[in-house]
Amino acid sequence: MKRDWNIRIFLNRRAFVATAIFATLLSGSAAEKSAPQKITNAIPESSERLEFLDGSTLHGHLRSIDSTNGLKWEHPAARQPILFKPDNVAWVRFPAASQSSVSNSGPTCKFEFANGDEFYGDLVSLDSKELELQTWFGGKFKTPRSTVKLIRFYPKGAATIYEGPSGLDGWKLGKMPNPAAWKYEDGAFLAEGAGTIGRDMKLPDASRVEFDLSWSAPFSLLFSFYTSMLDGFNYNSSSYMFYMTAGNISLQRINAGAGSTTIGRTERIPAMLTKRKVHLEFRGNKEESLLELLADGKPVAQWKDNAGWIGNGSGILFYSQTEGGMKISNIKVSSWDGKSGMDVSTNQLTTDQIFLANRDQVSGDVTGVLDGKLKIASQAANLEIPLERITQIAFANGGTNPVPRAPWEIQASVSGGGTISFAVDKWNDKTVSGKNRNFGKISLNSKSIRQIQFNLDQSKADFREQNSADEIFWEADEE
Repeated sequence: MKRDWNIRIFLNRRAFVATAIFATLLSGSAAEKSAPQKITNAIPESSERLEFLDGSTLHGHLRSIDSTNGLKWEHPAARQPILFKPDNVAWVRFPAASQSSVSNSGPTCKFEFANGDEFYGDLVSLDSKELELQTWFGGKFKTPRSTVKLIRFYPKGAATIYEGPSGLDGWKLGKMPNPAAWKYEDGAFLAEGAGTIGRDMKLPDASRVEFDLSWSAPFSLLFSFYTSMLDGFNYNSSSYMFYMTAGNISLQRINAGAGSTTIGRTERIPAMLTKRKVHLEFRGNKEESLLELLADGKPVAQWKDNAGWIGNGSGILFYSQTEGGMKISNIKVSSWDGKSGMDVSTNQLTTDQIFLANRDQVSGDVTGVLDGKLKIASQAANLEIPLERITQIAFANGGTNPVPRAPWEIQASVSGGGTISFAVDKWNDKTVSGKNRNFGKISLNSKSIRQIQFNLDQSKADFREQNSADEIFWEADEE
């Protein structure tokens, strides 16, 4: 029997996704007559999210990736998995990624490579030709020494305490002024009014809290550090409070019952005036009464509390003072070695540079590691320095890799921090395999990956507008 279809599709900027889903709905056996439905029905809070270069998004589950057949995506509104080629895909995000680590203390090094990869792990061996390292997400990797730009050392470990958000569980919403000021959506907290959200992170005596902050309108945000008040903000709990607007940040010392005192001056962050997203990293060291701030990896300010450390809690709190338009994502809380983290420039080094804990610096050729000591051939003499005294090694001639990217080349962000890029071969619920420019063939635990990025050389919008225009409705009536 011939079937005629009277179809109405209501779209805004989501035409690409709608077309793909609709084609799948009608494939296979004939579609059954049904009432209009919103395609986001039955999507759990922890669902994965597929994002396209045009800004379209699609929730569901990544079943597999096969470089021959494409990316296979499941959606509850689709009769069967949808296949996509990589051409129009921007991101896949996994809010429920594993937060396991190699040990309770965490990895002891951060490795940075010429091709832009950087992640945490442990140094296994190093000589003049080759580096070997151990990771929790992919086992051991070997690479030529020439691909390595920088090694940062963390003798006490760089344990990850929290990564997220993946929901509101464990967080406390403030009752005043608006208990519904913050909501969770797609791996981020969205501010839709004036109000607070906080969590006890069990911060150690030296810690780092970092997150991405995006905004679509003028904003005013308070960030409380080492606070015991998690469901509201007042001056009855001792803590440190950072006050932020676009381009400016200041620090106040909150002394319970005695009011607040401004420490230092208002600092400028010029980059926040020309864009609408910034990565902020706050560091605190109780023993030294020291606080630091970095924006997009660059030092902004360092504060010394000469009156002694005042923060008596182990939590953090965000307080939106405006009516919304803010997003907080990629929150990471980790231990800190307490050392001032001023990044080292690795541009155009003609010899290896070794930075020591006492802030001395040694130049020479790193020849290897033996019995826990770094061996260096310098003009003055051959040196051996215990690794526990070293904070960073910056290698000479750590150039770039101007190799054209393969169609299936992706960059994976792993739990615990860091990214690794590779041309993906196959992906399933347990493992992902591919080829990395530095390490060759690799196999990773797919549960360790928080997000993957496709089309690495193309720009993508970072802030998704939250309004009804994002919704897609359709009707499919059978006659």
